Amino acid sequence: MIFECHGHIMLDGFSYAEAIARHEHGVDEGFVRQNLQINAEHGIGFYRDGGDKHGASAFARKIAHEYGIDYRSPIYIILKKGHYGAMFGRTYDNITEYRKLVEEAGQLGADFIKLTASGMLDFAHGGEVTGVAMSGDDLRETIKIAHDEGFAVMIHVNGVDSIKRAAEAGADSIEHGFYMDKEALEIVKQTGAIWVPTSAAVGNLIGKGFYDDDLLVRIFEGHKSALKTAAEMGIPIACGSDVGASCVIPGLGTQDELAILESIGIDPSLGNILIKEVFKKKC
Repeated sequence: MIFECHGHIMLDGFSYAEAIARHEHGVDEGFVRQNLQINAEHGIGFYRDGGDKHGASAFARKIAHEYGIDYRSPIYIILKKGHYGAMFGRTYDNITEYRKLVEEAGQLGADFIKLTASGMLDFAHGGEVTGVAMSGDDLRETIKIAHDEGFAVMIHVNGVDSIKRAAEAGADSIEHGFYMDKEALEIVKQTGAIWVPTSAAVGNLIGKGFYDDDLLVRIFEGHKSALKTAAEMGIPIACGSDVGASCVIPGLGTQDELAILESIGIDPSLGNILIKEVFKKKC
C-alpha cells in the first residue's frame, strides 16, 4: 500500500484559483470522487488530508472507503487570526474561540487537529518564509488543548526557529519543515515528532519557469541534505508530497515524493506507519 501523508483532495495541482472556485459554493462531489479514484488507481491506500474550509476533505472522509482508501482529515486548519492558512481554515482571536473550533472539528469528524506555526515559502522574494510565526507559548497552549481532547497535532511550519518552537511545544508531526538545521533536528529527535517533508512541492517546480531555478535548486538540495541527516539520526520520515499544490499532481505527486526519498536512501515505511497510528482520534 502506498501512503500519501500530506495531501489536499480539493486541489488538482494546476490552478489554486480554479480549485477554490470549484468548491466555494458547495463541494464539487464529482471532482472529489474523481480525485479519490485517481489515488486508488495509483495504489494509494492511505491519505491524510491537510483540511479545507469548503468541506471537500470532510466529504472525502465519508466516502473514501468506497475506493479502498483509509482517509484521515482535520476537517479544516485552525489558525490564529492574522496568521497563514486562512484559505484553508478557520481563525480564532482568543483561546475560548480556539477551544470551540477544536470542539466543532471533533463534532464534524476530525481525526486530528492541524495548526499553522509559520507561513509558506515566497519564491518570488528569495524563498523567505511569509507571515507571522506563532509564539512558543501559543503553540504549547493550543497543542495541549488538542492533546487533552484526544487529538494528535499536525503543524504546517517552515523556518528553523519556528520548527524548533513547534517541536518543543509538542507537535506530533512537522509538515514541510523547510530550512531545518542540525539543532532543529536534534529537538525533533528528542520530542519524537514525525517529519513529513513535502519535498515534491519544491522539487516539482524546478524547470517549470515559474520561479528562479537556482533558488529552487538551493532550497531543494538543502532540504534533501537535512532529510539525509534526519534519517541518519533515526527521525521517522513519512511520505507526504503536498499533493494538489502547484505541479504536484494527484497520484503522480505521491510517486514523485517517493522517488525523491528513495534517491537519498530514505525508506518512509516507519514514518508512514506512525502517521497511521498516531493521527486518529484517541477518545
